[in-house]
Amino acid sequence: MKDLLKKFNDEKIDLDQLDVQPLTDLEKKVIKKRLKKKLMRRRSMPVKVIASVASLALVSIIAVNSNFALADIPIIGAKLEAFVYSQQDSLTDYKTILGESVEDNGVKVTLNEVILDDGQLLISSTFHTKLNGDDLNYNWFSDIDVYIDGRKIEMGGGGGPEEITESYIHYFWSADVGQLDLQKEKSIRIVFNDLRRSDRDEIIKGKWHFKFKASAEKLFANTKTVPINQQFTLENGQTIDVQSLVLTPISSKIVYEMPNVSDYVYFKIENEHGEEIQATSAQYGDGGSYNRFVAIDGGKIKIIPVLEMRDLNNRYLPEQILEHEVIELDLSK
Repeated sequence: MKDLLKKFNDEKIDLDQLDVQPLTDLEKKVIKKRLKKKLMRRRSMPVKVIASVASLALVSIIAVNSNFALADIPIIGAKLEAFVYSQQDSLTDYKTILGESVEDNGVKVTLNEVILDDGQLLISSTFHTKLNGDDLNYNWFSDIDVYIDGRKIEMGGGGGPEEITESYIHYFWSADVGQLDLQKEKSIRIVFNDLRRSDRDEIIKGKWHFKFKASAEKLFANTKTVPINQQFTLENGQTIDVQSLVLTPISSKIVYEMPNVSDYVYFKIENEHGEEIQATSAQYGDGGSYNRFVAIDGGKIKIIPVLEMRDLNNRYLPEQILEHEVIELDLSK
């Protein structure tokens, strides 16, 4: 099946010959979830092109503080609430809303808004483009560099285009930033490097730089860490150490360790009604692992470990739910 699906990646489709039906909201969420899951452990474009001629990109420097008039900033495209499947009407208290634009090589990019969350920086941006009909049959990606307090963040991330039209591309990205002191204001620089079509046949050259300050002080004040400290051992002797559940207004994150990884374990969360909580991203490795989900607002939950194994030909075997290692928590206490 995977080989069959792979053949479709490079196929071009004449949309004029299709009877296209509008997607439902549920279908859109499923597609967005699958796109993010595919990208979450790698950068959007692994190949970086070093230009021989220096770009004359404008640099936008924005100073944002608690007195900033957020309501006066026009936001282009969907807000970050949609990206994190927020159940709240607004996450404005935790945002840095920018609405600033930078132009390079005739292309303008708008940095709409960002949220500094526990271990991640959420970015909403818009590329103002002039795409022809063929371009609309492909996804487009930018290689995004993030610097916090002068240090380049090299931990990857996930996301991609949320909407593509002839005149603009709305682009969401979640950059993994590791553990930061969220009580202190951060100096952040974001650089968008080029815009590439998914088949790599087309590239819009440019570097779009943004500098600003962001604070997660309010988010930190509303963050809760629930200790778990439970360990179990797989049949192959590999240990899984489930350390904690971190709850913020933006997301929830299971933190665990898998030293000497041979088989991978990830986690699902179900609420007290047996409904699965939406997963958004994950990271696996000897240096620490996590599974991230949408924000959870209290109640009883089950944290369910799932084992991924491969056969001798490196093909995935059916997943196994580790029923005896399920962790139950009451977040209302």
